[in-house]
Amino acid sequence: MWRHRRDRIFRAVADPTRRSILERLHQRELTVLELWEPFHMTQPSFSKHLAVLRRSGLITVRRSGRHRYYRLNPEPLEQIAAWAAQFRDVRDPSGHVWRLGQINQRKDT
Repeated sequence: MWRHRRDRIFRAVADPTRRSILERLHQRELTVLELWEPFHMTQPSFSKHLAVLRRSGLITVRRSGRHRYYRLNPEPLEQIAAWAAQFRDVRDPSGHVWRLGQINQRKDT
């Protein structure tokens, strides 16, 4: 079950439009019209992106009157981060163990 859910999350964040939606929702809860505004696509196409994000559990929706408000659900991203943490130590072909933090520091210098 966890593997299936993890695959859905990865598929959802693989798309740049959906990543942009998540970034916008990280700031605050938005209506579908507020979310859709900066994207140059049809409403049905945008709704498909929202459906993928909802199915993955990355966003939630609530109704208030005639409006739907979308909100980021950080829990799936936290689960992916915890899963990815097991790969922090990387062994190179010579057997040296590198921490990802070390690799990132070398790139910055």
